[in-house]
Amino acid sequence: MHEFDKLLQQLEGATEESDRVSVADIRHRLGDNAFGPALLTLGIIALSPIGDIPGAPTVMSGFIVLIAAQLAAGRENFWLPQFLLRRSLKAGSLRRAVRLVRPVGRFLGKIIWQRVAFLTRGAFARAIGGACALLALMLPPLEVVPFGATVPSSAITAFALALVARDGLLASLALLLSGAGVYLVATI
Repeated sequence: MHEFDKLLQQLEGATEESDRVSVADIRHRLGDNAFGPALLTLGIIALSPIGDIPGAPTVMSGFIVLIAAQLAAGRENFWLPQFLLRRSLKAGSLRRAVRLVRPVGRFLGKIIWQRVAFLTRGAFARAIGGACALLALMLPPLEVVPFGATVPSSAITAFALALVARDGLLASLALLLSGAGVYLVATI
């Protein structure tokens, strides 16, 4: 999956310019209309050790809802308010997250590729955006449950990977994972 490796290189490149990386820097690296890469970046951060920091899942939730809702609404480019664009994280933390995910990306490149691509475009992409926004709303209440945010974060990441790779089969599997996430929240 060449697109995922390229995304990781772009994120790692953002960490080389300063000791902190702002959301504006990350958005600039991804491009304004890169819903898939933006959601994938947020999903990776939510799944990384950064996501275990108290308050981080709630912050990630806000970003994910904002971007995913715009995808669901059918916007061509995503918008972020200035106060969010100024937020930043340590470059070292992002660099470690990228390095942690890179071997996973190599493995995923062997099993994820463009297939059943129509399930990642048009109305289906908007439905994926809506699903990601709903899953992100589960993150704040699950923050108090040890590893509780892992299932919704995994589903968001899988949906985002599907958008990046244009893999409709993966989008379908992410839908099943989302169902598991909803079930988990309903039973807690």
